[in-house]
Amino acid sequence: MVGLVEALLSGVLVAVASVLPLSPEGSLSSLIPGYSAFLVPAYLGVTFAVFFRYRETYSRLLLQAMHGIYEAELKYLFFVAVFTVLLGFSVSKLACRVSQLEAGVINIIVGIFLLTLAVSWPKLALLRSLDERLPEQPSILDSLSSGVLQGLSFLGPLSRTGLVTLGLVLPGHSARKAIQWGFMVSPAYFVLKLFLMGAWKPDGPVWVPFSSFLASFFVTLLGISLLERLAESHDRKFLLAFGLIAIIIYALEVVM
Repeated sequence: MVGLVEALLSGVLVAVASVLPLSPEGSLSSLIPGYSAFLVPAYLGVTFAVFFRYRETYSRLLLQAMHGIYEAELKYLFFVAVFTVLLGFSVSKLACRVSQLEAGVINIIVGIFLLTLAVSWPKLALLRSLDERLPEQPSILDSLSSGVLQGLSFLGPLSRTGLVTLGLVLPGHSARKAIQWGFMVSPAYFVLKLFLMGAWKPDGPVWVPFSSFLASFFVTLLGISLLERLAESHDRKFLLAFGLIAIIIYALEVVM
């Protein structure tokens, strides 16, 4: 039976991997004994942290919708959730899911794209001219790219954060907007992830997995706050760091 230390470390690791362009699953599961036993409370902690972080935005959008005002961000959240659930549920049932090695290679490619965009920012924002023609921001193109990429992350231990950030940077959105919009739609991913995990029963006292939830919750809140501040003041440097993190971590994983 695993104890409090493993629960706390699992919560911290899931939160860090969810916030950065990494995947909480895959090779990380071998770092801590009983790590997989705390995925459910840790994912719940990340989900609640996102809701808490953007509670004012969610409330404002819902209140305006009740008055018949449907802002672009609300439409974005709705369509991304639909695309995520439909595509994510479908690909999660496929027999030909990507292996850990293949996922590592894909995550490295995502990091290389982010690194390339950082070096040439914003010249290589390939979808910028198309996205700017659309009347609302975030646009339906942003909804499509975020929803599809978030759904495809169910193919294996792929980085949801890395894929969605890339999808929002390609149309030329600032790094801060990419981080903010990317995390605002993440509950659709985490709720579906929890649903696909099925029934879960805590092993041992309830307060042990609850400590994993708390660790994940607070680390996620801190992580998102720090990322938004860094992205707001340093677009290029932020994308450069994001890309390097994915490349270095997954290059080590592939090599080892």
